[in-house]
Amino acid sequence: MLTLSASAITFSIACAVAFSASDYFRKAVPAACAAPLLLFYMVSGQVPILAVWLWLSGDFNISATYITPAIAAALIGLAANLLLIAAVRQSPLSLMIPLLGAIPAVTSVFSGFILGEWPSPQQAIGIALVTTGLIALYSPSNEKFSFGTLWKNIRRERGTRPMAGVVILWALAPPLDKICVELSSVGAHGLIQLFLIGVMTGVWVFLIGGFKAFVAPRAVVRPLAGAAMTAGLAYGFQLAAYQIALVAIVELFKRAIGMVGSLIFGRVMFGEQITSPKIVGIGIMAIGLPFIILS
Repeated sequence: MLTLSASAITFSIACAVAFSASDYFRKAVPAACAAPLLLFYMVSGQVPILAVWLWLSGDFNISATYITPAIAAALIGLAANLLLIAAVRQSPLSLMIPLLGAIPAVTSVFSGFILGEWPSPQQAIGIALVTTGLIALYSPSNEKFSFGTLWKNIRRERGTRPMAGVVILWALAPPLDKICVELSSVGAHGLIQLFLIGVMTGVWVFLIGGFKAFVAPRAVVRPLAGAAMTAGLAYGFQLAAYQIALVAIVELFKRAIGMVGSLIFGRVMFGEQITSPKIVGIGIMAIGLPFIILS
């Protein structure tokens, strides 16, 4: 029987809430701040935390064959993060962030092709529930349901295309990360990933406008600082949770609370409507996620 300590629950919830807050700040940062600059500061806020954690753990193991999958993972992380910023800037937070709940379902399928780890019957039930939840999420609220109307609702949101890219890329990441952590310690892999993404975005920002491009417009300083701070806190709480709880448990908290958080932040901060399809869709997905993640 699965048991969780109060500390494990506390850190898992704190991690999930901080990640949800970072999603809000990602959207709150005005478009005057280029996406690479936003990502650079978000990553920079996490590097010191992971560096301290790695130093305290003392596990610096890295294999000579680590570099190739590490670069591939960093490129996926870079692209996914930039697409996520584009998605939440173009569409409601409450319609974009719940799509991240599909990542475990897509990952389980990719794991079958990449690692030969095909979904179990229990996971298949979860995949079916998550798919049903996504259909409910984009179903018309005041019209008779039809797949034509559903498809129209999906296409109407400009953020769904980049968000679909986020789901696919981040679904590919766990199998690749699994390969990476077999060739290095978890802490070393995480720090290297952040460092690589930080360097790539830093070079990008420099090529856009030189050193002065790193100076954010005054109007974006506060939300940008909020994005960096919450991302750093989220990673710190996540590392603390990983020490005392299964990774799957932490991921479940992240996805479930992230979906609910998108409804709350979307309504309170951006005036987004809380509709029946959103509530039903997120509810069904939240029921399906444990079948996939905890299998």
